[in-house]
Amino acid sequence: MGRAWWAPPRGGRRGGRIFALEIGFFLVATAGIAAATSPTLSQVAPDLWLANPTVSPMPPYEGDVVHVTVTVANVGDIAASTAAVELIDSRPNGDIITIGRSSIANPLGPDQSVVLEAPPFFAVGTGEHTLTLRVTDVTPAESNASHGVFSMRMPVLPAEVSPPPPTSSDGLRAEALEALGVGAVLGFLFVVAAIGIAIAFVARRRAAELEPPPPEPRDESPPPLWPP
Repeated sequence: MGRAWWAPPRGGRRGGRIFALEIGFFLVATAGIAAATSPTLSQVAPDLWLANPTVSPMPPYEGDVVHVTVTVANVGDIAASTAAVELIDSRPNGDIITIGRSSIANPLGPDQSVVLEAPPFFAVGTGEHTLTLRVTDVTPAESNASHGVFSMRMPVLPAEVSPPPPTSSDGLRAEALEALGVGAVLGFLFVVAAIGIAIAFVARRRAAELEPPPPEPRDESPPPLWPP
């Protein structure tokens, strides 16, 4: 067998090094062009944000019924076919109460928004409450779920004790007339009873005066003997 023929590049070792560097530069440039021209795939999904929450009344008194509304906006690429907003009440004593959820009635498309009202609830516990609104049950899944959380403070004041209504002059006059009427009725009854007692006493006295005297007892002694 003959030996394989190989001709060294011109210029000796120096020429070989230059040739190798040229090949390396070519490979790097080719990789850069391929990376630059490869298509960038964006994640297509809904992205729901919460904005403009309102609390009524604000601040509430303990025992009041509280209403909370919030705007849900879709800034994503496609519509959200389902979504809900959950309301959580963190009370001053440390209790965390899930109030409930409100769902969108129709699919929410890109650049669309809707106002949802959370289930109403009673303000329980005086002090500083923290209300948290959270987007849940989004279909298809969101690209960034961190945008769908909003928290706000809600101070609850002690329940108001309503003072008794002031008594007007007309009320005093009516009460006085009512008391006077009751007294008049009682006085009239007393007079009638006194007259009845007097009449009964006089009638009994007259009957005693007109009653005839009792008959004298018969003389049952024996007749006298005559002549003696």
